[in-house]
Amino acid sequence: MAWMEVNDCAIRYEFRQGKGPVYVLMHEMGGTLESWTQTVSYFPESAQILRYDQRGFGLSEKIVGDVSIDQHIEDLAALLDKLEIHEPIVLAGVAVGAGIAIGFAARYPERVSHLVAFAPACGIAAEKRDNAVLKASEIAQKGIRAEGQAIFDLAFPESLQTDKQKYHDYRCAWLASDSRSLGAIYKMLAGLDLSEALAKLSGNVVFIGGEFDALRPPAEIRRLSGLCPAAQALIIPSGHFMQVISPKYVANMLLRIVNDQESVQQLSDAFLNHEENRVGEVRHAA
Repeated sequence: MAWMEVNDCAIRYEFRQGKGPVYVLMHEMGGTLESWTQTVSYFPESAQILRYDQRGFGLSEKIVGDVSIDQHIEDLAALLDKLEIHEPIVLAGVAVGAGIAIGFAARYPERVSHLVAFAPACGIAAEKRDNAVLKASEIAQKGIRAEGQAIFDLAFPESLQTDKQKYHDYRCAWLASDSRSLGAIYKMLAGLDLSEALAKLSGNVVFIGGEFDALRPPAEIRRLSGLCPAAQALIIPSGHFMQVISPKYVANMLLRIVNDQESVQQLSDAFLNHEENRVGEVRHAA
């Protein structure tokens, strides 16, 4: 692990150099670079991987006041520049991380070879924005345990708690997030509208939603993919925190999307059709 100052923000990152394309992994709201640890364990040791604590989370500098998606986009651009990563990257993100990835790919299309968005957060419906802003303020003032726990329970329901130790550890890590930063990110999301960015995307774009995701349900993933002519959409048996709940699936798809010629649906089906790749009572993706 290392730290780097980018755009007046101290960012903690891990860059594993090796062969092939650079995979850049963006975590969810309340996550950290460790959210990707189990997924990364399924990658070859030679794979090049950059993951980092996004502004406000983990051991990166926390947010005081408001934050914009433009700051997050430019954080990634500056981090890539300082690490001298100039070739097109394979960019993957979960939830808010996927929203940042979408914004980055729309602004810097030449820097992205593949974009994979898991449960992408691209904004909140207009009629729900006032309530979301209020919730953001309550999270910041009253703490995550008091106001954010309901969000977590929707994102990680009991049916997906196949590995109780993993669930316990991840829940505790989420509760340990900085509440002011989480509130700032949630407020950012309340005012976000990535419709124009979605329309600009081109090339290899995949949206993946979870069948059991109450926060970003399949209908929302299909709606977002409809705003992006370049996107292919998949709905799979998983949940919101997909790289935590289904790390083997996520790693398999990221590796195969880059290296194989089949359609994303064929790649996904080939994985899910093997019984050893399904777990729990609901048989969610491993």
